[in-house]
Amino acid sequence: MNFKLLSASFGAILLTIHTSFGQITENPKVEESSVPYVKIKKVELTDVNTIIYLQFVERQSKQQPQFRSQPRMSPLPDSRIPQFPQQGISQSQIWLDPETRLYKPGEIDKKFKFIRAENITTTTKTSVANGDTVDFVAYFERLTPGIEEFDFYEGRSSNGNQSWNFYGIHVKNPLKKQPEKPSKPIAKATVPPAKKPAAKPAAKAPQKPAPAPAAKKEAEIAVLKGTVYNAKTKEPIAAQLSYIENGDTLQVRSSSGKYRVGVDAGEQYKFRVMARGYYGSSFGLAPGDSSGKSFDQDVYLTPLIVGETILLPNIYFETSKYTLLPESFEELNRLVDVMRDSPTVKIRVEGHTDNVGDFDKNLELSRQRAESVKNYLIEKGIESSRIEAKGYGGTRPLTKGSEEERKKNRRVEFVITEM
Repeated sequence: MNFKLLSASFGAILLTIHTSFGQITENPKVEESSVPYVKIKKVELTDVNTIIYLQFVERQSKQQPQFRSQPRMSPLPDSRIPQFPQQGISQSQIWLDPETRLYKPGEIDKKFKFIRAENITTTTKTSVANGDTVDFVAYFERLTPGIEEFDFYEGRSSNGNQSWNFYGIHVKNPLKKQPEKPSKPIAKATVPPAKKPAAKPAAKAPQKPAPAPAAKKEAEIAVLKGTVYNAKTKEPIAAQLSYIENGDTLQVRSSSGKYRVGVDAGEQYKFRVMARGYYGSSFGLAPGDSSGKSFDQDVYLTPLIVGETILLPNIYFETSKYTLLPESFEELNRLVDVMRDSPTVKIRVEGHTDNVGDFDKNLELSRQRAESVKNYLIEKGIESSRIEAKGYGGTRPLTKGSEEERKKNRRVEFVITEM
């Protein structure tokens, strides 16, 4: 065997030994991701790193080019927007936040820091044209052996930009087998030679310990997870969650109904849940009010079907009047969005009161309140022909219990009359 052949064989052996140390997962299963246009192509675990290979694809409509504010994409200032309406050419800007971390789901203390990236910037923004594909690589600290599911959490957002987050990434990362330690031979006891007692050292004055450096406070992350269901069938449905973080509106889309969101444990949140063909819902979350770092919140949405009666839970009026209070606007705007998304839907707004007081006055007040809701929808651009308003006074109570229970009778509902 000549020297060149020997060298090549030796190099091949070294390469085999090196790659055997890593675990590679091609196209890993990802339970949920915050955006559809960034994919994880491969995860490689070496002795020192978790290496994630990702791909970004910029795709926009050629018929109606738009400059969207998508996760980790920001619209260019007006003075820099390219003017190519015929070709539908546009640009977005991408980068990777160096504060990105990997977490073990449900165990936020187990986090693995970002180290470096290839083919994507972390301090400046790179422009990407319509149709371009960018393959890039992110290096993190090595996942502890045995962690075979983790979250990729970028999470920090500013100036209308959203983050790239991936939840439930499944990889090959088995526990390492500990080699058995050989038993040490028992040595025969020997008697050490006698020694003179050492002189007792002089006592030193006690020294004041130096103050420990203050640890850098890092934002704690909490995890919110759950499933969005059809309230009638109890089956999971595709849905979208939106919430505000640091002044920016973020969105999480779920095709399976399951969702997982990382949030700042020191902030307060209000989540809005929407699904096409359903009436949306909302709920609040204040992670700091609880000692836990993981929260479960399932959501049940009512389908929009003819004949379905849907309660508008947060509609408020001035006492004994039909003037809408500002606290009602968020709920009414949700109904506006539903009617915009489903332009063939027609509804009947129904007002109800309790049965205390004059019957005729209650009937008139309920009608006026239903009309107030109708007028609000019209002001927001919904055609009046799609909305009917009717008052029932106290003729359709939900309960006849205590005074507190009877408050439920004072309500506004809507009924789907046509699809």
